[in-house]
Amino acid sequence: MAPQFVVTPWRDADELLTVRRDLFAADDDVARERAVNKIIAWRARKLELPLLLESTADIVEAKLRDGKQGVPSHALRLVYATAISRFVTGILDTHSDLARLSLPAQTTPQFPVSLRETRHRIVHRHLPSLAELKRAANESLEWLWEHYWSHLDALLTSAGSAQQLDESEVKERLQGVLKSYVKERKAEIKSRSKSPRAADNAVGGWLRIGAAGSVKGKILVHLLVAERNILPVGKKLGSSMEGAYLIWTPFVTALGTIDSLFLQTLTERMIGVLALPGRGTASVEEDPAMEGMCAWVVRMLDSAEWQQESQEPRRRKLLDDVLGLCLSTPTFWTLKLAEDLLKDGSVPGRKSWLEILGVAKEDAYEDDDAQALPPRSQAGPDEMDVDVIEAESLVSESLSDTKQMRGPQKYPGLWRPRPIGWLPPGWSEDD
Repeated sequence: MAPQFVVTPWRDADELLTVRRDLFAADDDVARERAVNKIIAWRARKLELPLLLESTADIVEAKLRDGKQGVPSHALRLVYATAISRFVTGILDTHSDLARLSLPAQTTPQFPVSLRETRHRIVHRHLPSLAELKRAANESLEWLWEHYWSHLDALLTSAGSAQQLDESEVKERLQGVLKSYVKERKAEIKSRSKSPRAADNAVGGWLRIGAAGSVKGKILVHLLVAERNILPVGKKLGSSMEGAYLIWTPFVTALGTIDSLFLQTLTERMIGVLALPGRGTASVEEDPAMEGMCAWVVRMLDSAEWQQESQEPRRRKLLDDVLGLCLSTPTFWTLKLAEDLLKDGSVPGRKSWLEILGVAKEDAYEDDDAQALPPRSQAGPDEMDVDVIEAESLVSESLSDTKQMRGPQKYPGLWRPRPIGWLPPGWSEDD
């Protein structure tokens, strides 16, 4: 059977992935405008573009016009309303066509009710306010990323190559990407470049590796955390982390923008390190690697990129997940991380989180005190001093020597059985 070819307006998969990166670039209007112009050129080549791709370009263009000076408020409302209504109408029409085919509900993604209501108000009622239209535009871009753009890696990889790279080859290529990035980033810092491109080049190299995004993300997190590439070389307790922040922040934030699961995987791996006991140190509090991981999590959640309105829902969800992991695995560093994050008064549900933190601290301190207690002597009813540690060792030895038995068994305890109401010698009834 002869192969069938599909003509696309983009040159190859790399060009489409580059446009995706530019469309969702945070605080880079030049990159977003470049991506929109590229899609307009594609539209001139082929009128029938994918609905979700074209809708993304329309909404991003509306946001770009919003950022320019001198555009009247009413004109912005019309631009936003046109982009949102075209997107929602196209999606609902597609869902209606699928419903006529009697497909199960699981085959189509759930569409937000709030966007349907906004579209209804645009078409049939008064035009919504500019603030409401901006919120709807951000929600539309989040839906488009989750249900369209984030799935391109697996689709393009499976279509472009029949054979996937194994994990060792992926790791080797990622090591090369990271080495090249660190070299370029250091050169940018020394030259004080006003248009840094090292992070974009590294993300492009990450996207070009022929493997599923989940596999690449897992190996990349291992290289950064388990092999401590994200920490300064020779990290000592209390030493500055500014050098590591300066080098790795652009790459981490750029990759987190195009891969919604990367930051979640990275923070979970770091918290997993914080939940481990100390390694090779006098105490867990003196582990410099754990101190660095704790500082990195705080840095990622408090960075300026997450303060944007469009990223706030993702930041809030990630913050809740991090606090939940820290307080469900209480150690010195996980509790310290939760305490540092809760210093911000704007954290949602901060009062409840602080109450849970206080309980977790009390439990952790009680456990530490119980482990630090020396062997104690207890006086039994016959005024015999019994060493608890010695008695427990004798019981364990006797249990290990006994063969496995079935049915009811008498548990070997420390005290002799006495009748109910029996009083030890020396006690007398009250007159």
